Amino acid sequence: MNHVLITGATGVIGTELVPLFLQSGDCQVSLLIRADSPAHLQTRLDRLYEYWELTPNDRSLKDRVIAFCGDVSQPRLGLDRNTFDQLGSKLTHVVHCAGNVKLNQSMDEARTNTIDPVRHVVELARTSQQRGIFRKLDVISTIGVAGRMPGLIPERPLTESRGFHNTYEAAKAEAEEFLLKQLDEGLPLTIHRPSMVVGNSRTGRISHFQVFYYLCEFLTGKRTRGFVVDTGDATLDIVPVDYVAQAIYIASRHADAVGKIFHLCSGPEQAIQLTDLSKRLRAFATTHGEQLPRLRPISDTLLRRLLPWATRLSHGDAQRALKSLPFFLAYLGERQTFDTTNTQAFYATHALTLPPVDRYLDRILGFYRKTQETHRNGAVQSSPSRVGEAVAVDRQ
Repeated sequence: MNHVLITGATGVIGTELVPLFLQSGDCQVSLLIRADSPAHLQTRLDRLYEYWELTPNDRSLKDRVIAFCGDVSQPRLGLDRNTFDQLGSKLTHVVHCAGNVKLNQSMDEARTNTIDPVRHVVELARTSQQRGIFRKLDVISTIGVAGRMPGLIPERPLTESRGFHNTYEAAKAEAEEFLLKQLDEGLPLTIHRPSMVVGNSRTGRISHFQVFYYLCEFLTGKRTRGFVVDTGDATLDIVPVDYVAQAIYIASRHADAVGKIFHLCSGPEQAIQLTDLSKRLRAFATTHGEQLPRLRPISDTLLRRLLPWATRLSHGDAQRALKSLPFFLAYLGERQTFDTTNTQAFYATHALTLPPVDRYLDRILGFYRKTQETHRNGAVQSSPSRVGEAVAVDRQ
């Protein structure tokens, strides 16, 4: 039987990834979940069962799911030595998608949250490899490792000197360099670089969607009283989470993906122009009865001056999103696009093709609209897999 460890099982990608492994009857899945106690761990696991619309009392399912209290930033992933060694004695695959996506952290924090976890995961993979049973390590990176490089970003290791938009991207690039050294030393691995991951293209759901929707509200002027940056011909590369999860799952099970770097994004052909996205978002909102302020396009410089004022008027996820806008604006200023030639060639043989942006964007916005209506009506759904409730996640 195959045995896979998935870190970040309660995160945006991990939440969609686990059921793909469970659908195969020859796979046992271990989940590393940050929890304060065994009771907290069980609560978080039960929420995942609900989200997946699976019954936790299903004996065949329980026999194939093992959850551990852990922390990828800690030595041995926060596990005791005996548990760590036992896990390493049976793993055939590891999928590492845990991470703290925080753009304004210090470089020391970024290394703790990004580079240290990769080193700990590699240590576990090496333990399994020494037993002669290990097949594959899949690591989720980010398209941001390209740094400040205008133009088309190729699917290959980036060795050029480059600046970064934030410490998170810089740490991810350092982690990739470490991983490629491990590849040279015989560790079978694949690196996945997704762009901005949004909701499920089939259902519209996503386990944690607030930041994306606050970005949408910024682009329509809702969060800034009509002020929006004049983005010109800048594009935003967004990709549905189910496509990303399916792509990682396929690559994890195929040896010919070893040594490759995949760009899981829309690419230059489908990346949506921000001006068009803003118009679509406003049309969607007004069709559903929202009163939006008149748009007042302003320069990047002026918007940066207004952001502290807009941030003070906001709170919670909205405030965090606005604090991240300077990084987002810097990213747009590079006019980057991302080559997906090798990725598309690999996944075409497995019948995985990216749906048009319009299709999944409409479903995501539709789900969000229904969710908002449910909250306004005071209804509470019993399952997060249905409209009205989302799984509380923190990417690990």
